[in-house]
Amino acid sequence: MWHNLRSNFWIADGVYRNMRRAFLCLLCSFTALAQTQQQTPIDTAIQAFWNAREHGRFNEAAAKREEARGLLAQMPVEAPQFSGWVQSVTQLYQGGGMYARARDVAEAALARTGRLPDAHPTRILLLNMLAGFWQEDRNLLKSAAYLEKVVSVLEAAPSVSSAASGPGIPTATRFAFMSGPNVWFGNSPSRGGTYSRLGSAYQRLATLYQQLGRPDALAAVLAKMKNLGSDSDFALASLYESQGRLDDAAAVYQRQVSQAAGDPQQAAGSLQNLAYMYQREQRYNDAVAVLQQAIATLDTSPSPDSRAQSMGMRQSLAGMLSQAGQTGQADQLYRQLLAESQSRQDPNYAQVLTNYANYLDTTKRSDQAASLLSDYMDSHPQLEPWQESNLLYARAAAARASGDSDAAAVYERAATDKRRATTAPPPEQPRVTTLLEKALAAASVNPEEAFNLTLEALEAAPRATDRDQVAWHVPNIAANLAARKAPAKAEQLYQHLFGTAQSWSAENLQPILNVAQYYARFLMNQKDRQSDAPEAIDRYRKLLMTAHGAATGHLQDPLEMTIDFERSHGSPKEALLAAQDLLALEESLSGATSEPYLHAVQTLASLYETGGDNQRAIHLLRQAVVIGDLALPFNDARRGNTRTHLAFALTREKQFDEAERLVNEAIAIGKQMHPSQADQFVRQLEEIRKMRPAPTAKAGQP
Repeated sequence: MWHNLRSNFWIADGVYRNMRRAFLCLLCSFTALAQTQQQTPIDTAIQAFWNAREHGRFNEAAAKREEARGLLAQMPVEAPQFSGWVQSVTQLYQGGGMYARARDVAEAALARTGRLPDAHPTRILLLNMLAGFWQEDRNLLKSAAYLEKVVSVLEAAPSVSSAASGPGIPTATRFAFMSGPNVWFGNSPSRGGTYSRLGSAYQRLATLYQQLGRPDALAAVLAKMKNLGSDSDFALASLYESQGRLDDAAAVYQRQVSQAAGDPQQAAGSLQNLAYMYQREQRYNDAVAVLQQAIATLDTSPSPDSRAQSMGMRQSLAGMLSQAGQTGQADQLYRQLLAESQSRQDPNYAQVLTNYANYLDTTKRSDQAASLLSDYMDSHPQLEPWQESNLLYARAAAARASGDSDAAAVYERAATDKRRATTAPPPEQPRVTTLLEKALAAASVNPEEAFNLTLEALEAAPRATDRDQVAWHVPNIAANLAARKAPAKAEQLYQHLFGTAQSWSAENLQPILNVAQYYARFLMNQKDRQSDAPEAIDRYRKLLMTAHGAATGHLQDPLEMTIDFERSHGSPKEALLAAQDLLALEESLSGATSEPYLHAVQTLASLYETGGDNQRAIHLLRQAVVIGDLALPFNDARRGNTRTHLAFALTREKQFDEAERLVNEAIAIGKQMHPSQADQFVRQLEEIRKMRPAPTAKAGQP
């Protein structure tokens, strides 16, 4: 339960710094596009937020965030920077765990753009942004509603020029696309700007329709994407692949190849996309054949860019050949690559050699890899430090693959020393992080020391630039203390942590959210504190609503905690009530045919099974099969699982014929997967057949 806390720390660590760099770049790009010579007041406020936060002036940062929000409300929506300002301000709130406030900012900005044309890029971007925000909040119905508006507006746009232009709108902002809730700007990647945006919007909407279990709506969007022609090919192929329709995706890529006749690089790029799709599906022989075709296409071009592209593809091909079991051909190709790179005095030769050595390791020839690397380094004493570092890491990998861990450690230390010589010395680690890492290391051997170090970190945290790390580290330390029979100390740490994190909530809600979640789980695992768990779960639920709003799918988490808690404490009635609440929540957010609703149906069915109410369980499991067929791709293993789950429930009612039919359907689904997963369902069929009683002889028969 606690194993991912440490990884969560690394995810959280530096998130504000990364966001700051990204948005400073975004602001700079908009400033350059508009050719402004002086920073605007809102840019100054955003910059001041980051500066204050990085220097530990958190109250000042919170004030600057509110100032930026107020200034945004005064900025003219026609300004070319307006979209970037909206995104920057919303991200200030998202980074502080204030997701509902981020949506409020975007919705207020959208309301102000009513005087702009419907297809104005700013309006399109804000609609896309809100669709992404609601999708991140697991509210698929609201997300789809915003995407439907995007599609409707783009479909009605009369032309590329009128749809993608407007007073003061620079060309570079005419294309916007989404990655989660984030919107990025750039030039349109294909010939028709409106069609490219429309193709991308269709793809996102179709993916949502799949999750919502709306096959008719999905089919209608697919038909529209096909009518867009080549302008939506990439989006269409990606959508087909996500649905498991590999033959359809391959047909799109092949059509791109035909349309790119006379342009070897474009044709090879489409073939490369197809090859990588086959590789992801573990169809290695198909991937090899297609990538070989791409390389042959590039080889017809005298362009230096084509030759460089071919070199990279051939290294990828060697890996695919190995995956396909064609080791001899992979060996031959690597030797050719090395010889060609060496003859051209390619500065990247050492990297090709490193790739070859790694390949030798994976094919159980680490001794050969070690010899190859050693000979090269001995004959090239003037290597750049970064080249030598990469080669030493490769030698470490070869030593480890051959079982010589001591030599591997020596090579790794040498590689690290070489790499340090090429980089600036790392900044001094902040004090709170240092103390917490020491406490975590001590927790398993010296609980008292871990406890004291953690208290010291908590005392220092309010004045530290890295203060947020206590919300990630302290729960892990507390769990270790409780496991070593020091639950009172763990509880003391939690109470101190709650007070600290709560005092930061005006600036950042994320720490108190993390603490509340882990404390509820902590209590659920303490036998003498379990009666306090329901109150802790409810506190977590209320904090989620504060951060995300009432219409968020994140409320699934405390409901599932309640189900687990009540089930483990012999309270089936309370567990059923929580499961029914979960079902109602998912229906309100995503509808009664959606993938999230399917999960809730299965949860409720399992509770009925545990309680011995097989008839109600079977009713829900039949419903799960229907929903799975609507909301999941045709070759998704979960469609097979819904059938086998129902089949085993039916065997308890002696309905063996229907049970076998369902498992045979699951086998057929498994066969359509890459790689095939039919075997697991075959084993389940055998189990069901063993449960079927042997036929009894009729009267008068021997």
